[in-house]
Amino acid sequence: MNPYAALASARILIVDDIPVFCQEVRALLKPHCRAAVICGSPLRALRMVKKQAYDLVITTLVIREMGGFELIRRLRGQGSRIPIVMITSHGNEKTAIEATRLGVSDYLEKPVVPEELLARLAKLISREQEPDGQAEVRREGMISEDPAMKAVFDTIEAVARSDSRVLILGETGTGKQLVAQALHLRSPRHNQPFVEINCAAIPENLLESELFGHDRGAFTGATDQRVGRFEEAGAGTLFLDEIGEMSYPLQSKLLRVLQSGKFNRVGGTETLQSHARVIAATNRDLQKEIEAGRFRTDLFYRLHVISLTLPPLRKRPVDISLLIDHFLRRYRNTRSPLVGFTSDAVHRLKVYGWPGNVRELEHLVERFAVLHDREWIDVADLPERILRETSRAGDVPPAPANLTGTYAEAKAAFERRYLEQGLRLARGNMAAAARLAGIDRSHYFRLVRRHQLDPLRYSNAG
Repeated sequence: MNPYAALASARILIVDDIPVFCQEVRALLKPHCRAAVICGSPLRALRMVKKQAYDLVITTLVIREMGGFELIRRLRGQGSRIPIVMITSHGNEKTAIEATRLGVSDYLEKPVVPEELLARLAKLISREQEPDGQAEVRREGMISEDPAMKAVFDTIEAVARSDSRVLILGETGTGKQLVAQALHLRSPRHNQPFVEINCAAIPENLLESELFGHDRGAFTGATDQRVGRFEEAGAGTLFLDEIGEMSYPLQSKLLRVLQSGKFNRVGGTETLQSHARVIAATNRDLQKEIEAGRFRTDLFYRLHVISLTLPPLRKRPVDISLLIDHFLRRYRNTRSPLVGFTSDAVHRLKVYGWPGNVRELEHLVERFAVLHDREWIDVADLPERILRETSRAGDVPPAPANLTGTYAEAKAAFERRYLEQGLRLARGNMAAAARLAGIDRSHYFRLVRRHQLDPLRYSNAG
């Protein structure tokens, strides 16, 4: 069985200005894919993706003409949902996080193990080829098997092509920004800008200027005219995050734009027209904010044309294992011995309350991926706050009454039985068995080799 079979029909674009790197990657890909095309110019690469159908883009971080991040921004800005893989020797922890935020499908640090790169590319291509209706649903970086989240995905599909305003509700860390991006990318405006502003992150006295821009001399320090986010968005999408934090006086100015589309720069007399679709999000209960006199009723109904409520992670425990695997693939170094979380550790994570939701889980997995130097993350490795809360919950599985052999021996025996069961269910298909286990394919292959198992023995298992 060819583990890279998914690459056979793929057209892959390699973007970098270092010819040696490009040629090495092309030489690696050529025997396995339909075409591996080199492009030394990011600007030309943008035009190529528009004119020619590619299945995947490989880029680096540092390119003289235009950095890798800017290339990714422009690709996503022109509406392309093509999988992007970033390979770099200049990255760090923050680089990986930023790459993921911009929509990178996978991130690798040099030196790259050839087999690992091929396996990851094949996985990305096969994911794109999966038919609709799969158990695991993915939308622009969001993955879920939870029925409530699937309903959210269905609503995104239904309303994305309209111009209706959408209000996204949900606790901090549930993925409101990703939903806004999905609405934009699936809309007719996907070739126009997606502009976002966090109303809670900008001081009140500067937020008006950020939204509407200002003319020269409008206030002390305004030495030049500035274009605001409404102008910047053009006919695209303007995402107002944390709208519940906006001051009451500024809400009335926003209401005017939503009612008429007209606004003025701060200190300006020219009336400008906005054509942007507005999507807003908040973690606050706006009905309570209205009752407390902190949010305008008329603004609420202008924003609340269509609403989407994202369930907190504690109400979708079915997604915990899925998200752990997703984040491990994203952050685990190729040289890391880390395989994953033990079943007891996963159980604790499923009963934990997750006040920071998916973002908190992501940061937890990222820390383990960077710092953990063993194969498995067990209950004792979890943060004290999780142990304390899950112990009080009374949901911790009881310890075995008798101990047989050492911990290492017991773990090895369980691991072998688990691998055998997975291979039997997958009829010897190691890639399928790895998916069933929620383990990165290359790690699964190493475990099978370590236990000297022969997948062919299980190919006809019933």
